[in-house]
Amino acid sequence: MKIIQTKLKDMPSSLLAELGSYRYRLFAREEGWSITSRISTPGQEYDRFDCSEVCWFIAWHAQHGICGCARLMPWCCPENAEISEDERQYLENCTAWEISRFSARQEIDNELPLKILWHAVQVAEQSGAGHLFGSTTPMLGTLFDDYRVNYKKLPSGIIQSENNLLSVNIPVSQPQLATRFHDSRCFKPEEVLPSLGMSVDWNV
Repeated sequence: MKIIQTKLKDMPSSLLAELGSYRYRLFAREEGWSITSRISTPGQEYDRFDCSEVCWFIAWHAQHGICGCARLMPWCCPENAEISEDERQYLENCTAWEISRFSARQEIDNELPLKILWHAVQVAEQSGAGHLFGSTTPMLGTLFDDYRVNYKKLPSGIIQSENNLLSVNIPVSQPQLATRFHDSRCFKPEEVLPSLGMSVDWNV
């Protein structure tokens, strides 16, 4: 298992298609999300946040292909969020990035969500963020508890998510993940998949 880190603009077109198919299969078919695609591509899922500068982490296995992913991008507080003035002031002063489309096939690697998360918090910290805001399933919440990941729940409405997901605040400081995965690194697409096609450039 290798974790590929790439911006969307640098992603080979074949990997982009694989990612779109994986997302559609997981989120639309298995999870049953009502998804509005950004482009009309049967069997693939993209949305309005898929633009050139967005950072992706993709877990790739030689036998199983894509086994997990996460999207990382700057976060801003929704204007229509139903929160108190104190909460809004705190959040607006909080430098955060958003992690979305976060998934991992735990039947192949039970620690895969933690590995993806570790790389995401590192990149967020390098970008000057102190927190990751995102949504997670109750099962992932249990995994975070088991491995002592630092996180807490966010007020509702801060992150747009499905009803069965939890909105969480994950500080970039994660001592337990650092101890466990300190020697792991991310790979460029060409290091893992040298035979894939040309890169594409998506503009907003």
